[in-house]
Amino acid sequence: MFKTILQFTLIFLIVSIVVAFNNADNRISKYTESQPNPYPKTVSEALIQFGEEKPNHHIEKIDADSARMGEEIVKYGSLLDGSNKRISKYFVCTDCHNVQMEISDPADDSPEAVLEYGMKNDVPYLPASTFYGMYNKEHWYNDDYAKKYGDLVKPTRDSLYNAIQLCATQCSQGRLMDHWEVRAVLHYYKSLELKISDLKFNDKDMETFTYLLSTNKKEAAKMLKGRYTQVNHAHFGTSEIPKVEGYKPNAEQGKYIFNKGCLHCHDKKKGITNFAMSDDKLSLNFLHRKKDKYNNLAVPHITRYGTYAMSGRKQYMPMYSFEKMSKTQLLDLLYYIETGGSN
Repeated sequence: MFKTILQFTLIFLIVSIVVAFNNADNRISKYTESQPNPYPKTVSEALIQFGEEKPNHHIEKIDADSARMGEEIVKYGSLLDGSNKRISKYFVCTDCHNVQMEISDPADDSPEAVLEYGMKNDVPYLPASTFYGMYNKEHWYNDDYAKKYGDLVKPTRDSLYNAIQLCATQCSQGRLMDHWEVRAVLHYYKSLELKISDLKFNDKDMETFTYLLSTNKKEAAKMLKGRYTQVNHAHFGTSEIPKVEGYKPNAEQGKYIFNKGCLHCHDKKKGITNFAMSDDKLSLNFLHRKKDKYNNLAVPHITRYGTYAMSGRKQYMPMYSFEKMSKTQLLDLLYYIETGGSN
C-alpha cells in the first residue's frame, strides 16, 4: 500500500515538473500571473483606469511603424524614404523642441529645474517645450501665445491634433500636414508619454497611492495629477535688461545657456540660421557691444521678442518666455557674454 502511494506521488511530481517547464517556454500554454500587476505603466493608462475621460488625441495602443514615421517627421521633417513631402523647408521640430526629459521631477518644470537638469545631462536649452510628456498635457499654446498668434491659438488650446497643425504651418513656416502624418506624430508622442516610474513618489506616497487604487480611484487620479504639470505656461517679457536685487550672475550657467541654447541654432555648422556665431571672443565681444540696443542684434531684445517670419526670409527666431529663461538666467547669459569675451 505504501509502495503504491509512493509511486503515485512520484508520478505526480514528474508530471508537475514537465508541465512547469513546458509552461516556462510556452510550448504547451502561456504563462499567466497569479495576480495581475496593480500598477499601470503609463500615466494615461492609469488615469483611464481611474475613470478619467480619454483625451481627444487618445491612442489605445502604439503602432510601432506609425511611431517610427512620426519620429522621422519630427527629427527630419519628412520620412527618410522620401515618400512624403517635407513639412517645412526651414525648420524641423527638434530645432526648438527636445524629445527627452528636461527635468528630474515632472511636477517642477521651472526654468531653474530645467537648467539644473540640462547642465547635468547635456540637454539642449530650447525655447519650446519638450515632446517628452507632451501626450499627457491637457492644453497647448497657453497664456501669452495668444499675443503672437491671435485667434489661431483658439482651436489649439484643447486639441493636441490642432496644436501640431499650428506648429507645422506657423512655427515651422511649413505646410498643413496630412491626417496620417499627424496621427503618426501622435503615435510618436505616445511613445514619449510619462511613465509612472517618471513620477516622484516616496515610500509613504506609494503606500498611500496603492491604498487609493483599491479604495478611491478619484483621489488616486487627483494624487497622480499632482505629480506632473498638465500645461506648459508661457509669459513673454520685454527687451529691458533685468534687475534682480542681490543676484550675482553665474558665468558657468551663462556658458551652458549660450552653448546649448544660442549655438543650438546659431552654430554655423548647423545651418539653421543665416546669423552664425561661435563661442569665441569675436562673437562674444560683438554681442556684448550690442546688448543695450533695441534691435535684433541685442541679446535681451532678441531673446524676449524673437523675430517674425517675413516674405523672402521665413527663418525666424522664437522668443524665450520667462518659463523657458528666467530673469536671472538672462543675466547669467549676459554675464558670460561679457566675461567670456574678455578672457
